[in-house]
Amino acid sequence: MHSGGEDIYWELVTSGDDDRRPVVVLSHGAGGTHAVWYQQIPALGRAFRVLTWDSRGFGNSTNRQDQPSAEVAAGDLSTVLDTLQIDRAHLVGQSMGGWHIAALAVAEPGRVLSLTFADTVAGLWTPQLRDAFARFSSAGGLGGRGPQPVGGHRALWSGTADREPAHAFLYQALGSFHTPPMNRLATTIEWTVAHDRIADIGVPVLFLAGTHDQIFPAPLLAESCRLIEGARFVEIPAAGHSPYFEQPDAWNDAVSSFLLAC
Repeated sequence: MHSGGEDIYWELVTSGDDDRRPVVVLSHGAGGTHAVWYQQIPALGRAFRVLTWDSRGFGNSTNRQDQPSAEVAAGDLSTVLDTLQIDRAHLVGQSMGGWHIAALAVAEPGRVLSLTFADTVAGLWTPQLRDAFARFSSAGGLGGRGPQPVGGHRALWSGTADREPAHAFLYQALGSFHTPPMNRLATTIEWTVAHDRIADIGVPVLFLAGTHDQIFPAPLLAESCRLIEGARFVEIPAAGHSPYFEQPDAWNDAVSSFLLAC
């Protein structure tokens, strides 16, 4: 599919002949592509159609014009929805993907059935979250490309690598299917939105966070959640920045329960 001069890749999983079920959109983070959701699609696919996609410069999507931003990504996702004739959808964003879905919700609130912000600020910055992210970045952030120990990715909790080294290595491998993202991630996370603006959209909101998230600490995301009236917060134990990958059963249960109640 073409959007703004780029090729945007997407996949829509259905249950066969039932195309009337609601759609859940899964938007990946800076360490992933559409493929990172392999543990979510079978679980969510029991009750929903599931749409995954690659944002510009990730996976199978191009980034020839090098114009990354939350608004551009939101426009790309809107074009995907138009192409598939999907009027409204539940939007789920992991880390970087949280900015993408928040920007779409602000631009086209009528398209949104619910919002799930998974280990992400999503533009809803607080002073405490800015301070925490600055400390993480000054301590080396996610690090460079060079040799890494198995499971050494700082987006994972160290206990994940100890428990499942092969699975932790897969996480590192999945993050290699694009050029280093951090150079263009900064233009995305500059985008901000007020908590009241998200609340005014009037849809259910869920925040998820791993207990050991070093990038966006769970207690600070819980505080951000409380600034949106009626929003729910779920903390996933024994996980870092990517509980969808590290603790998929707990993550899937929390998201499925939320979506089915919407």
